[in-house]
Amino acid sequence: MEISMSNLPLSNILQRKVRSLISILAVALGISLLLILIGMTKGTVNDVARRLENVGADILVQRSDSSVFLGLKSGVLPMKLQEKIEAIPGVKAVAPVMTWTASLDGSIQVVYGIQPETFNQVGNHLELLEGRLLKGEKEIILDNRLAEARHLDVGASLDLWGTTYTVVGISKAGMGARIFMPLETLQKSLDEEGRVSLFFVRCESLDLVKSVAGEIERQIKGLKAYVLETFVDTMMRNLVGLNEFLMGTTSATLFISFLVILLAMYTTILERTREIGILKAMGASKGFIIGSIILESILLCLAGVIVGYGLTFILKKLIQTFYPLLNIEITWYWILISGLVGILGGLLGSFYPAFRAAKQDPILALRYE
Repeated sequence: MEISMSNLPLSNILQRKVRSLISILAVALGISLLLILIGMTKGTVNDVARRLENVGADILVQRSDSSVFLGLKSGVLPMKLQEKIEAIPGVKAVAPVMTWTASLDGSIQVVYGIQPETFNQVGNHLELLEGRLLKGEKEIILDNRLAEARHLDVGASLDLWGTTYTVVGISKAGMGARIFMPLETLQKSLDEEGRVSLFFVRCESLDLVKSVAGEIERQIKGLKAYVLETFVDTMMRNLVGLNEFLMGTTSATLFISFLVILLAMYTTILERTREIGILKAMGASKGFIIGSIILESILLCLAGVIVGYGLTFILKKLIQTFYPLLNIEITWYWILISGLVGILGGLLGSFYPAFRAAKQDPILALRYE
């Protein structure tokens, strides 16, 4: 009588539906957790970098010890450095910017304090979809995504840090911050008159960008000049702990898959002791027993990976429905990595139960109650 390697694992999975379903869901949750966490991390970092690049400036100047991530330190540079930077050969325009954050419905949004004239000179103009540029002290411009999420139109009021501001314009999303206000207004709010967080610099030609960045750092000590064209790579290299976070999340998913399959396969082997004894008595080899158990774990993990992919996109949709300003980027690279991690964890978890089953004495197994 021939024993089919392909039919046996599948029949075992279908025979124990509840346990199989729990194993599949556990693997799926691990896969989904990995993809969502990494998607949120990558999405946030890339969104910040793209926003800075979309300003259209050539160079971002900060204090050398400032974080490359958002530059969220208020008043770390004297505003008078603007004149020194403008005096460097090859510089066409300089825009001072104060950066800070505001909490809106539990989400943190970046605020730029700007001088509209100089800000528009260093790169792409702040593209207004509605309203006008900043003129008064307590006026703000919102990007269209934030305005839609908060159901705000031109003329509406928004409370920031205990002060009420009037929305005078709606800008196209994706450029710099989500909230813009006059530079002097933000400086006064933070008690940092005459100080800024960073400078955006426009060069006279693209060929001069790298040399101008070098001259800024050489002539003005304590400054770091980033070429915005390569800012994403710079941010990823300098974001402390990101790689460790990604590795930790991946390892946790691998460990979850390992434990789930180890427990599922081990308890299954105990329940099927007599069945394994019958198979060995019928001539099934150790290789057949090991192969069938490993194949069963692979099928469970494959199902878990597929369910995990579906769960990931459902969760992404739900999260972005409730938090429309949150960016979650699910890339094909991490889809592949997460699938391999789930299957590898299942393989590792099935080895011990498989070898334990293969070593069983058929006579003792047949007598097992």
